[in-house]
Amino acid sequence: MTTTPASHAIQYISPPAARTDIPDLVEAIGTEAFGPRLVTYLNALCGADHCAVFRLGQGRLDGLTASSVDPVNNAGAQLDLYVNREWWRKDPAIHEAQQCLSQTTSRVIHLDLSARSYSELRPAVFPHVSDRLLVCGRRNEIALGLSVVRSDPHAEFAPRAVDDLAGVSGLLVSLLAKHAEILAHRPNPALALATLEEIEGCVSAMTDLPRREGEVCARVLYGMSTAGIAVDLGVGEESVKTYRKRAYQRLRMGSERELLNWYLGLWSAWRGHFHSQPATRASTVAHH
Repeated sequence: MTTTPASHAIQYISPPAARTDIPDLVEAIGTEAFGPRLVTYLNALCGADHCAVFRLGQGRLDGLTASSVDPVNNAGAQLDLYVNREWWRKDPAIHEAQQCLSQTTSRVIHLDLSARSYSELRPAVFPHVSDRLLVCGRRNEIALGLSVVRSDPHAEFAPRAVDDLAGVSGLLVSLLAKHAEILAHRPNPALALATLEEIEGCVSAMTDLPRREGEVCARVLYGMSTAGIAVDLGVGEESVKTYRKRAYQRLRMGSERELLNWYLGLWSAWRGHFHSQPATRASTVAHH
C-alpha cells in the first residue's frame, strides 16, 4: 500500500490578487483609506486606473470618495467637478442607473464614451478616459454608483474584466453602502464650534460642571474675551476669571488649547454615531 507523503497531503491554494485585497478594503470602511484601497482592489480585479463612489438621491448626487492608482492624478478634483457643476445631470449612465435602482440586483453598465450623447461631457469630464464602467445598486435604502475607469493610453476593459467586475458587483455595493452609512452618521467637527448654543448644549449635557463654570467655558470655546463674557453673562470680569479658574481646576487643565481638545472629544461622543443610547455624563476630573 502506497502512502502519500505528508508534504503532498495538503495543498495550499493562494487566492487571486484581488481577493487578497478584500480584507484590507473591509477594514478601511468608513475611513479615508477606503478610496485608495478600493482602487487598488479594482486595479487587481479588472485593471481600473480610477474609481469614484457617489450616492444617488431624488434629483441629487453626492460624491463620497474618489481615488487613482497613480496618486499624481487628482481623482477627487474630477469628482468635485462632476458633482458641483452638475455634469452628472447630463450623464446618460446616471439616467440608466436611476432606472435600475428600483431593482434589487446590482448591475454593471458598460458605457460608450464615443456616443453622441457624450459629445459635451467627454471633453469636460472624461478627456483622457479610454473606457468606463458603472456599478449601481441599492442596499438598506441607500442607492449607490461606482464609476470604474480606464485612462489613456490603456486599452478598453477586456470582456473578462467586465465579467469579473459584474461577478463581485453585489459585494461591492454592500461595502459601499456600509461606507456611506458610516460617513452619513459621522459627526462633522466643523459644527462643534458653529454656535454658542451647540457648545453650551454639549457641555451641559455631558458634564457636571456648575452652571456658571460651564457657561464661561462655553464662551471661552466660542472665542469670546473675558470682557465679552462678563457683559454677556452680566457679571464682573473678576467673576469670569474665577469661574474659569475653578473649571480648569476641576478638569485638571491649564490652557485654552487643553480645553478645546477636551471639548472636541466630548462633542464627538455627544454627536457620535455609536451613541444610540443616552450619553453618559462626563466626570469633571481628568478627562482631557
